[in-house]
Amino acid sequence: MNKIVRIHEKMLDHLLQLRQANSSLYFVPRKINNKNRLENGYWFIGNEEYLMASFWHGTDSKEKVHNINFVVLNNNSSAISLSAQDSLEKAIFLEKVAKKIGGFKRSNSKNIWHKQYSGTDYLKNLDSFIRNVKPTIDDLIEKEHPEGIYLLNRKFFDHYGKRVVDLREKQIKFGAKNKVSRICWNTEKWKRPSGSQGKSTASESYEQIYGYGHEEWLFDKSKVVDGYHYAFLEPLRLISDKHTNESYNVSFFTINNLNKKYFVGEIRNVECITKEESRRVYEIYRKKSWIDNMKTDVERVGADWETFIAIKPETFLNIKFKFKDVHRPDELVEISEMDTNITTNRFKLLPQKSDVLLVVESDDDEDEGNRKNTKTRKRVFNSECEYDPYHDQMQNAIFDLLKHSKKYNYKKVAMEKGRVDIKAKTQEGIWHYFELKTDNPKLSIRQALGQIMEYAYYPGSERAKKLIIVADEEPDENTMEYLDYIRGKFDLPVTYRHFNLETHELSEDY
Repeated sequence: MNKIVRIHEKMLDHLLQLRQANSSLYFVPRKINNKNRLENGYWFIGNEEYLMASFWHGTDSKEKVHNINFVVLNNNSSAISLSAQDSLEKAIFLEKVAKKIGGFKRSNSKNIWHKQYSGTDYLKNLDSFIRNVKPTIDDLIEKEHPEGIYLLNRKFFDHYGKRVVDLREKQIKFGAKNKVSRICWNTEKWKRPSGSQGKSTASESYEQIYGYGHEEWLFDKSKVVDGYHYAFLEPLRLISDKHTNESYNVSFFTINNLNKKYFVGEIRNVECITKEESRRVYEIYRKKSWIDNMKTDVERVGADWETFIAIKPETFLNIKFKFKDVHRPDELVEISEMDTNITTNRFKLLPQKSDVLLVVESDDDEDEGNRKNTKTRKRVFNSECEYDPYHDQMQNAIFDLLKHSKKYNYKKVAMEKGRVDIKAKTQEGIWHYFELKTDNPKLSIRQALGQIMEYAYYPGSERAKKLIIVADEEPDENTMEYLDYIRGKFDLPVTYRHFNLETHELSEDY
């Protein structure tokens, strides 16, 4: 959760509101737009830990901060910071500022002074700073005329401030139509409830208390009324009719019990319906026995079905959309910690600022990847199920064998790159892909064949010349006959090998 961005937003919006009452209140926004920081909502200088706002010209070139700063940390605490490491003259002036205002502590022998505000209401402290501290500093600047520290004027703000104001207005306008919403965790692709696996462990969360979430039928294509699918979003559970008859484009994310965030997809043209429409569609659901089916879904996963059937018809549904407007990735994709859209983990309808920033895995074939920890660890998408440590032991052992054995003489061996269990490059630069399974040969081939072909060929280019499925049992005659048939019929370069973990022996191709 990028909390500091939310603080940037509140600070900027508050200052712009103050300027409506006092147009001579000028402040210093971020001037240099490195890495599109402004578009991502970093309106002031700082990083993920803090931001610094100033109301005067003047920079400490050594510390790369303003000479006079109102500072807010990402824990909502705030302070005044004075810094003049680059100039003795400015340091003498700032020392006078510190003495005049009072309450500052000097940082050892450095020309840096710090005064901490109490509490975590940084906007209240900002108002106090502007009302009580800023006039004192303004008077001292006008009296002393310190070299390198000046009062701001309209020309400065028109040059730097207007760009920030325009970007913020554009962001607000975009966020009015485009939203981001959290939905409960689900391992059934949101077609039906999936049970407690991976759901929030927070004791106050709805899904923890009742064992299911209302969004678990969000993509249930079996229930369509008049061309629309009706559903319920927790962030729209409001007493007021604030969103009724509004239409949004909504991007969805979910969080599992390991606090991993994943992008689920987007639905465009989501319409927020009235209580009357919810009541009407509920009656259709009832007549079609869909309510009974949904109750059975809840019972099946051991969740609280009595709470489900107690939901009032007028609040049973609150959105509708057409499935042609649903756009989803093939799988859940992890969201980067640097994403600036998600400013809270709570179920709120958030304004979207930009595309959701996703984690992009490196597919550098020269990187050998990470060795597997053979201790039990949680599965990403189904957190209550555990990976088979035997699979990981096999993977580590085969990796070492292929990498170090002169028998194979591979130029490069990599683990878990491009989602392939193991990939190995020959001295001629040809890749071999190894997909490991721990079932019997027939089931292992069934499970691995589609995966390894996708890794090698999707979306339409050849990445590997040889596809090798590995399990720990010798194939029987039927399995070998099957492999021969599909190789001949479809010209697939797929083979099977078995591996003995005790002796670390890998068979030849079958």
